[in-house]
Amino acid sequence: MYRTMKWVLLLGLLIEVNVDAAPIDFPQKFDGLGPTVKQVEGAQGRVIHFIDDGDPNGRAVVFTGGLGTSVRALRLLDFLQTFRADLGLRFITVERNGFGQTPFDPALTMTNFAEDVEEVLAHLQIEQFSVFGISGGGPYTQKIASRNPEQLRSVHLAATAPSLGGGQRCAADSPASAYRDLLRYPMQFFAFGSDSPMHQVTGFQDTAFDEGARAHFMRGQLADPAPLDHEIKLYCQEGLIDMTSVKAPVFVYAGLADAVLGAQSLEVWRDVFPQASVTIRAYPDEGHDIQYRHLDQILLDLAGHGDQTLVCNKGAAELIPNATTKTALQQGAQLGLCAW
Repeated sequence: MYRTMKWVLLLGLLIEVNVDAAPIDFPQKFDGLGPTVKQVEGAQGRVIHFIDDGDPNGRAVVFTGGLGTSVRALRLLDFLQTFRADLGLRFITVERNGFGQTPFDPALTMTNFAEDVEEVLAHLQIEQFSVFGISGGGPYTQKIASRNPEQLRSVHLAATAPSLGGGQRCAADSPASAYRDLLRYPMQFFAFGSDSPMHQVTGFQDTAFDEGARAHFMRGQLADPAPLDHEIKLYCQEGLIDMTSVKAPVFVYAGLADAVLGAQSLEVWRDVFPQASVTIRAYPDEGHDIQYRHLDQILLDLAGHGDQTLVCNKGAAELIPNATTKTALQQGAQLGLCAW
């Protein structure tokens, strides 16, 4: 195939032009670089940093990231952002005391954080919402739920425990103290093991490294361990949060080989939420990264598909009744999207 060329005179110069070239499709808007961190002044005069990401008319979800994370930890969920949007989910996340852009105040408690969330929701005029917390964000999520039972659509808790305070975790030699030494090295603090399925997601690990740097260096605090120590102290002070007022459906996601949380009885969740229906999704031989590996299922549960399980069967993703999941897996299906 020959190209049709012609010469044109432009500013006294002969320019060769390809007249068969396809027209350029010039963009009408810029591509986004991730959610924008917004701020609002709370009733106590504190500046609250938050993200509101998704359809303003979508189902509101209050997301709380893990131990020592900034408000932009939401970006770690962006590998399913299109799916999240297709399901009509609107994610709101609020930054905690001392991380990212938020200055540290040693006097603030978990209750103060819940109040910050409530102020953001009021600012956004959101009345009904779900809560979704992962890892160290679990107790904060329970605190929000315990204070707002009438506004809850559902509660979702992944890779966490009913209480992260008590016993060895709150002793002087708590294994949590090891985190302090890692703060200066986000590539250690936020590193996923070589066997983690999350390495299948392009850029996921690097985004986690970026989050670590943002959370602990953003304001020039140079990995100050005080906010992290304070957060761990709050887990110990709060202990088991009273969830007896919660009647909304509760979903728990747990890796049975989670070395971070250790062995735990999942049935205790039914005692913690005595008035709620509790669905426990347990993943044998999986670890602490299940909050990301099974984010597809969590998003479906948030969107109202909690009575079904997502599986990949013979190269096609489909939702099947929860009761039939075990049989489907025995017949060769795998959990989640076929992209895994």
